[in-house]
Amino acid sequence: VCWVTPGAPLSPSTQRRTPYEWMRRSGSAGLGGGGKTRTKDKYRVVYTDHQRLELEKEFHYSRYITIRRKAELAVSLGLTERQVKIWFQNRRAKERKANKKKMQQQQQQSQPSSTTATTPTPALGPLPPNTPMGSLCTSTTGLLASSPLTIKEEYLP
Repeated sequence: VCWVTPGAPLSPSTQRRTPYEWMRRSGSAGLGGGGKTRTKDKYRVVYTDHQRLELEKEFHYSRYITIRRKAELAVSLGLTERQVKIWFQNRRAKERKANKKKMQQQQQQSQPSSTTATTPTPALGPLPPNTPMGSLCTSTTGLLASSPLTIKEEYLP
């Protein structure tokens, strides 16, 4: 890369190698020809305790933030609206993940104690002829057995 000093006479070959303005500004970072790449420009926001507390309070009040409240919160906490929006998105994802983990733990705890009560789930694939509809869904088997449904012939295999 050829760096040209401002005001110097330019030859045709030098003109071709003259960097754009955005290239000049990043040239002082290193002579390796570069500046920051897009991935290096990204950064991780570290929120202060006060910012986290206020964001958590707002999340506790409402999981989804309004446009007006997002602007107010951003100004009061010294963040951008985008940072507030992304914090709420991440917080909802964190809550979903925690709820999923909690549900899995509850299922694992209840599974060993009720091994005789569980019925195996049917395998996917074509059903044998004259299969009762109650066997398709194990959770409503009792309901279907007590109240038979009439099925039009056009829906039967």
